[in-house]
Amino acid sequence: MNDLYLICPGKMSDLQREIHAVSLKDKKYKTIDTLEKLDKINDGKIVFSVYIDKSGINIPLMEMLKKISADMDFFKGSSAVVLIHGDSELFTKSIGRRIIFYLNQSGASFIGRPMLEVTGSMKNLVHIAMAENLSLKEACLKSSTDLVNRLVQNKPVKSGNEQPELLVLHSSNWRTSNTLMLWKEVKSNLKGIHVNEIHIENGSVRDCIGCPFKTCSHYGQQERCYYGGIMVEDVYPAVLSCDALLLLCPNYNDSISANLSAVINRLTALFRKTQFYDKYLFSIIVSGHSGSDILAEQLISALNINKTFRLPPGFSMMETANDPGAVLEIENIRTRAKDFAEKINETLT
Repeated sequence: MNDLYLICPGKMSDLQREIHAVSLKDKKYKTIDTLEKLDKINDGKIVFSVYIDKSGINIPLMEMLKKISADMDFFKGSSAVVLIHGDSELFTKSIGRRIIFYLNQSGASFIGRPMLEVTGSMKNLVHIAMAENLSLKEACLKSSTDLVNRLVQNKPVKSGNEQPELLVLHSSNWRTSNTLMLWKEVKSNLKGIHVNEIHIENGSVRDCIGCPFKTCSHYGQQERCYYGGIMVEDVYPAVLSCDALLLLCPNYNDSISANLSAVINRLTALFRKTQFYDKYLFSIIVSGHSGSDILAEQLISALNINKTFRLPPGFSMMETANDPGAVLEIENIRTRAKDFAEKINETLT
């Protein structure tokens, strides 16, 4: 059906109302602004619009997310974007990516760069305004319109390759890593997909030092980076050719590994020339104790919101296992691994 829905939990700001009036102009849509009006939406297009005051707390939003999270198929077949306006310079990104996480876990897919955040000062829009020769408010309204139009026009992306290519990046040890053991189970259930695995060894990737924009752009136009090495020789070509990226992420101090973080940072040079709107993002996250959602949200921020990878529904498989091999002792783990593999199969083939 692909009907358009505007979901607005709680109080709306004046700017938020103006954003809606401009970005949804001439579009037919249904507004859902109370918990009672919120029900399952299948095969819809969703604009999730939120206002956050200086406290960073929106109780109606939390109530909606609680209801949504109770059903993994709440937004089955739907795609979504997020508009978020805050009173201060804080909370917009963290709350926005959490909304994406909740909706994605409940069946919603997300286009690349699916969020417009507007901080209290609008300073986060300075570069957009400069590039377009607009005021900050004009940049805000134009960006919101562009975002909604991309949502409305969005269609699933299928590989043009005879065999879809899945790039898998990891920096773990096969002998002891629960994450790699779980990946092995998932991999055994993939069908008709070419898998390219790259091991990011310790010391093989230097982190980005933040070259000047012109320097980074110069190397990026050549699909290179100042530092060269495995990033230029192996990772960049693999990213360009793949249909989807899968990151294997054990939880290190509630963060992805330093090696994978460096890889993501170093993708910036390549991103200067080539955006990744037509590539999907998957992840397998294993935590020793807790915190897998924190890593999933880091990946959403870095690769979906910033680097434009698409999020398929339920993009991340998250498990908890401490001792080596413990992940394989989790109840029904092989069934869940098979289900996650089927999700990859359905997305890419």
